[in-house]
Amino acid sequence: MVRAIALSIALLIGVGTLIPLATEYAEAGAKKTRKYKKKREWKGVKKYSKRWWQLYRAQERRKKTVAARRRALRLRQMRIAEARRAREEGSKAVAAAPNATRKRSVVMPSGEAAPKNWQPEATNDSEVRFTVDNGRGGETGSAAITVVGPSVGETVVGGRQQAVGGVATTSLRRDVINRMIRENGWVVNDFQKEIGGKQVYVVVAQSQASGGRIQSRMFYFTESNGRIYSVATNSSADAAERVAEETEKVIRSLQAPGRTQQATRD
Repeated sequence: MVRAIALSIALLIGVGTLIPLATEYAEAGAKKTRKYKKKREWKGVKKYSKRWWQLYRAQERRKKTVAARRRALRLRQMRIAEARRAREEGSKAVAAAPNATRKRSVVMPSGEAAPKNWQPEATNDSEVRFTVDNGRGGETGSAAITVVGPSVGETVVGGRQQAVGGVATTSLRRDVINRMIRENGWVVNDFQKEIGGKQVYVVVAQSQASGGRIQSRMFYFTESNGRIYSVATNSSADAAERVAEETEKVIRSLQAPGRTQQATRD
């Protein structure tokens, strides 16, 4: 009887020991490995010693790097979601009123209509935006006419102090550079060009579109009727020359004397 009781107690003790060990190795093996590695790195390091501070700073740098990557990922996800939502809203608006979209046209300050393949997107007191199609139902690029600000002086072509309507071309170029930095692009060149009998400051830039394609970006600055206008275009490289020709027609319209920029719809 005593022997049976002792045997039962021994079996209970053995089972009680084996179950926790099996659970630890089967379910918590990975966690135990990480803890072991961490202890091994800090093993034998005296707290607040030089080596301890090196390990601590490295650990904090890793934490900051991981946190920055997480923030960047969240920001990218938010931007993608916002762009997707904007595209969906735009598609719904076009589907709801397709006839009105096709009939819209914008009259330039000279009274001339915008190029046929320039379809208006949005208009406010200081900006008119367009989408540029290729005439076959596809989109070639975009364009925007913006009022930069009032003219504060004369347009200076030569010398070191070149200006458009009193605003230094270096300031206008800096604005384009800042915009390209935000839009993952770069400035290629800048020069003065005569369009419609007036000097126009032109900044040539490029940016990378989806799929790695290079987009041609052109920024024209001209002064007319006491205002400085900017005409910015974004197109594929093969359509850049055609879009530039159409843009120069728009600039001549902006330079028409005695008129102001107004956007009207049929």
